[in-house]
Amino acid sequence: MQNKDASAKRPRRKIGQRGRKKHPVRVVLAYCFLLGFMGLFLAGGVATGYIAALVNDEPIRSKEEIQELLFSKFQTGFAYYQDGSLIGQLRAKGEDRRMVKISEISPALINAIIATEDKYFYEHNGIVIQSTLRGTIQELTKQSVITGGSTLTQQLIKRTILSPEVSHKRKAKEILHAIRIERMFSKNQILEAYMNDVYFGKDANGSNIYGVQAAAKGIFGKDASNLDLAEASYLAGLPQSPMAYSPFNKEGYRRGLERQKMVLERMRENNYITAAQQQQVLSTNLQAHLAKPEKRAYAEHPFLMMEIEERTAEVLLDQKLANEGRDKSQIGRNEYRQLLEEQRRQILQKGYHVYTTVHKEINTAMEKIAANPKNFGSNRTYSVTRGGKKEKIENALEEVGATLIDNKTGAIIGMMGGRDFNVEQTNHATASRQPGSAMKPIAAYAPALELGILQPGSPIDDSPVLLADGSKGTHLPLNWDRKYHGMMSAREALRQSWNVPAIKTYLKVGIPTALNYVKKMGVTTLVDSDNYAATGVIGGLAYGLNSEEITNAFSTFANDGNFVDAYMIQKIVDSRGNTIYEHNVTPVKVFSPQTAYLMTDMMRTVVNSGTGASVRKYVPKGVDMAGKTGTTNDSYDLWFVGYTPDVTLGVWTGYDVPTTIPGSAQRRPMEIWGKVMTEVFKIDSKVADKSAKFSKPSGIVSATIDSKSGMLPSELSKQTGHVITDLFNQRFVPTKVDDSHQKVRVVQVGEVLYLAQENTPDDFVTEGVFFKSPEPLPSSDQISAKNSRVGTKPADWAERMPEKEDPRVAVDGTPSAPSGVTIAKSGSGTTLTWNASPEQDVLGYRIYRASANGGFEKIATVKDPKTTTYTDAKRSDHGYYVTAVDLSGNESQASSTSGAGVDIPGDSNPPVQPNPDHNQPGTEVDPIAPPDGGQTTPPPVATSAPSKVQGVSASKTADGIKVSWKKGPAKDHIVAYNVYYAMNGTTNYQLMDSVSEPSFVLTTSEPGGSFYITAVNTYGESAPSAHAKVK
Repeated sequence: MQNKDASAKRPRRKIGQRGRKKHPVRVVLAYCFLLGFMGLFLAGGVATGYIAALVNDEPIRSKEEIQELLFSKFQTGFAYYQDGSLIGQLRAKGEDRRMVKISEISPALINAIIATEDKYFYEHNGIVIQSTLRGTIQELTKQSVITGGSTLTQQLIKRTILSPEVSHKRKAKEILHAIRIERMFSKNQILEAYMNDVYFGKDANGSNIYGVQAAAKGIFGKDASNLDLAEASYLAGLPQSPMAYSPFNKEGYRRGLERQKMVLERMRENNYITAAQQQQVLSTNLQAHLAKPEKRAYAEHPFLMMEIEERTAEVLLDQKLANEGRDKSQIGRNEYRQLLEEQRRQILQKGYHVYTTVHKEINTAMEKIAANPKNFGSNRTYSVTRGGKKEKIENALEEVGATLIDNKTGAIIGMMGGRDFNVEQTNHATASRQPGSAMKPIAAYAPALELGILQPGSPIDDSPVLLADGSKGTHLPLNWDRKYHGMMSAREALRQSWNVPAIKTYLKVGIPTALNYVKKMGVTTLVDSDNYAATGVIGGLAYGLNSEEITNAFSTFANDGNFVDAYMIQKIVDSRGNTIYEHNVTPVKVFSPQTAYLMTDMMRTVVNSGTGASVRKYVPKGVDMAGKTGTTNDSYDLWFVGYTPDVTLGVWTGYDVPTTIPGSAQRRPMEIWGKVMTEVFKIDSKVADKSAKFSKPSGIVSATIDSKSGMLPSELSKQTGHVITDLFNQRFVPTKVDDSHQKVRVVQVGEVLYLAQENTPDDFVTEGVFFKSPEPLPSSDQISAKNSRVGTKPADWAERMPEKEDPRVAVDGTPSAPSGVTIAKSGSGTTLTWNASPEQDVLGYRIYRASANGGFEKIATVKDPKTTTYTDAKRSDHGYYVTAVDLSGNESQASSTSGAGVDIPGDSNPPVQPNPDHNQPGTEVDPIAPPDGGQTTPPPVATSAPSKVQGVSASKTADGIKVSWKKGPAKDHIVAYNVYYAMNGTTNYQLMDSVSEPSFVLTTSEPGGSFYITAVNTYGESAPSAHAKVK
């Protein structure tokens, strides 16, 4: 009910008019005379001396000092979203004080305050002698009702310059200051200082409010400039007794209305309002005007507000240190924290306005996802051992930390600090945890790409490697499946997140060099000891990383190799409207655009068909994205860091007290990533456009290379099928032709391959094309000494050319004939067994079978002297015998002839010395004997590829996925079945294994996917079966 007339009328003297100035000494002496007169015992110079004594210890402050005291008070600060909308107040220890100019205050409130507190404000020079005299007499005569004797100027001095004590000494000082201040500042300046300082009690939320703006907002929910006469007159009555007149309780409201009547009466008496206006206000229901309690920002967004507070202090302190010429890196941690805390106190008291990069709707969506228990597992109770003592952790939350960053600017768009601030106050977006395999792209593969050490298709040997381990000697790193998979491309190594290839790449780059790249991408948690840990690339760091810094590092790839430091504080404006800090975006080149694109393309493969493929379930189809999973030892920490062309989001999940995360939660970071990004796409396409695509820079070409050496393919490369086509930085396309493949003769001794000796008979030799290992492999004994539960060979060991020749030494003479030969019918075949030859130089055995036309023919060679059994796939009633063959090619006499229970036609006596070259095509195979000492059976020769496999089905089991199919017909002479699997169920099938039986179990945590099977015989491989989806 603002009435224009309420602000138009003024007291007898206008603002800014002054009477004849009285000398301050005269006024003080007058007051002294009054005190002296009333004291009776003082006289003349004694009175003057007494008064002088009252003020002689008060310093004579300069105008600047007084101005600082009057106008530089504690003020409430505020934080804002990127669009300028309010997040909320900065912490103020339960206080709210907001500065406004006199021009921003409702005239009705100014008039009400003056009429109530100091009707002669525009006329006096700081004090009103009559009022001071009246108040003094009332005090000395101890009257029951004491009227106020202080002007607004004096009240301001009480609260800002002097102590609150009540004494003649303080009163004398107050008068002296009041007169000086009136001479130094205008009435408007004094009134503005008073209006911004006066205490109004508590607001709707229970916070103490100082100044008219905080009072207007806290009590009526509006700015001081918009107060109507009813609201203004109520507020004007509060300073006398703020708590007694509080409108937020019934009794206080009743008293407040009585006080308001007095304010209105004084306004009418002093011609500020009319009687009609007075009556109109008295009929107003002010309760309908009162502000409603609101949830404070620190209650609604606690993680965000605490982070804003911390970062504001940091940027201002860093700016201050830079201005002082001090190097931040040379300041000790404790000193820096002390300086930071001092800066924080200033932030909470100086009325700063902090503008952030945080997107209101996106950040709110992230907070809701974090707070929703349906997005996480049940609370857990578990035991841990800390400090040698077992400790029970009860009802622990599965926690989350996440940061969303704009790739081009580094602006932090949103964050997840945790699930419930009331349970755990740690900001998990900025708390360091071990990154696991999420470290591989930034510490190994990207630096290696940049330095030309490898390209996406370049081979890496996933084979055992022994690492130095300080006082422990050596360490044997393992892959997560405890197997070694042989030569593979860098793309494949990253796709499946194999550890050993990453470690080898890390070491080739050089750990200090690799970590220097990581530091260039904004990681600040690395320490000197990390330079000596080869496992740092798989997460074995001293302190780990936090979600903000690893997210920031990954955003470098999406930004053409340019790193832009992540930030949340856009600018800071002080209480006077001056911008005291503004962030500048400064890109720093870390990688070439070609490296950045190749790294992105490799991580596309991770999310399309690798360990990160599950994330595709949670995002819209067609989104161009890349990313990497991360899992630490014992699954204590889980990560997924992914990015689109516009934004990068890093998500961590785990427990505050680390414990193994159950299998059901292994994909949680990808689920959270997908849920957040789905919301981002919905909320603001300007932040992240789901149709955006990564752009390929110039200098990216496709090339075909040898998959084992990384060189240009040779004829032998093509013959063995060891070729691969992938993307390259044009600068690093190979120019030399592969020389790693050679055609050689090899023999197997136990589980080791050797180059065959010159005299070794051909039927005991495997002749073929082998490739040279890029580096020598540790011996099986060395590996077993470190971990007896892991395999000692890479999967492709049988394709590798041996480094050594067969070490066995030939013994003169002919080996003795095998003894104890027995024959038994076995299913559809015939099984022979015999005793092992006692000679040390025996290579193996030849198996002979009687033919229908008379005589015997060699049907197989058993190449392992320890293998003493053979099964003939043909169920024959004819006779058999066995011979032993040594290194020099000498063949023993035939063993005793054994039959299967019927007469042997023709000559029953075998030749005394079989012909070692009696090899009939199609009757003999040349397998390498299985390393487990099992049977070696020559497969029948097929004249066509097998028919398509039928009846394929796949279903989920407790151990993984079981696949089964119908056994192929006997006429197909099937020797193996190849099992192919794709996680996404449509493309990118990978060979999982070759098996002899019509079933296979894939150990995996993946919930689905698709399989197809092919059959293999000596002629070739069948067409793929129908695809079977996992049920």
